[in-house]
Parts: sequence; structure tokens; C-alpha cells
Amino acid sequence: MIHSGVPQAPAPSPGSLREVLDSVFAAPAYRWAPRTDPPAQLLRWWSDLTGWLGHLSERAPLLYWGVVTVLVVILAMIFVHAGYVLLQTFRAASAPPELPAAPPPLLRGSPWYRREAERLAAAGCYAEAMSAGFTALVLDLDARQLLRFHPGKTPNEYTYEARLNQPSREAFRELVRALYRYVFAGDACGPGEFATWQERAVVERYAPAN
Repeated sequence: MIHSGVPQAPAPSPGSLREVLDSVFAAPAYRWAPRTDPPAQLLRWWSDLTGWLGHLSERAPLLYWGVVTVLVVILAMIFVHAGYVLLQTFRAASAPPELPAAPPPLLRGSPWYRREAERLAAAGCYAEAMSAGFTALVLDLDARQLLRFHPGKTPNEYTYEARLNQPSREAFRELVRALYRYVFAGDACGPGEFATWQERAVVERYAPAN
């Protein structure tokens, strides 16, 4: 056998060839991952669901119709909710801008209500004057921490709340009874009745100063 003068390269071993291939395919260009296709995935889920329903309708018709009914109800609720959200969005877009809330009215003190009672009495509105006079009395009692004023309370509620001694409590209740007769029951109230009631609607009568 005749040999040329060119030296022959040694054949690579299987181990070194595998290392070279591993290093090549480890490059980023050869890395691969399963590609996700959302529409295809949804179609696959839908196909699985319809197939499962088909088998269910053959094996358990009653259960099949129960599942279908539940699915229809859920779908209807989704559409109703979507319609409600859409309607609220349209309403919010077409609604006029909200104005800033008005500050709460300042609470008038007992002197103001006392003057208001005198003004109403001078105008011949004696029942309304009694209401203003009673508010002035309640504010004076509140200032002495004998009760707590609130616009929503009725005069009768103050008779249970007022922290008065027994004679003063009974006199206060009698004043409230007269107020109810004239203001709510419609008993005739003239200047004499108002003057008598007004003399009894003073804070010193129920809470003398120490």
C-alpha cells in the first residue's frame, strides 16, 4: 500500500464528538420551548368540553341537562353583569359633575332662638314661638351638661334624658306637656298662654346656678 506524504488526521472519538454537538446545540439559537397558541388552546378546551358533554348526554341524560342548565345560568349572569357595568359606565359618563358638598350649617345658640321666639310672638305666631323658646331652653341645659341637644330628638325624649332632681324633672315634664298641647294638639294659644309658658321656660327654674 502506497502512503502519501500528507499526514492523516486522527479520527475523533465518539465522546469528543458528543461534547462538540452539545456545546453547539446549547447556544441560544438552538434553544426551543413549546409555543403557545391561545386560540388553538381555547378551541381544544371547547372540543374537550363538547366531547365530555356528548358522552355525558349518552350515559346520564338527567345529569347532562342539569350541567347544561347551570352553564346557561352562569352565561346569563355574565351577560347581565356585563350589561349592568356598561349601563353604569354610560350613566357615569353622562352625569353632570358633582358639586362640592355645602358646609354644614352653623348651630345657632340659645340667644338667637330666644330672640326668634320674641319675634314670632310679636307676629302672633305663638306656637312657633314656643318651639323656638324650647330650643333655647334645651341649648341652655346642654351648656350645663344636663342633657345632649340633637335636632332629631323630640321634646319628650329630653324629659327622659335630662339629669335633673325630682322636682325640676317633673316641672320640666309639665312644660313639655304644655308644649305638646299648644304646638301639636292644636290647643288655642294666645299671648297670655305664651307669656305664662315662657316664664317657665328659663334654665334657672330647672338648673339653678351654683
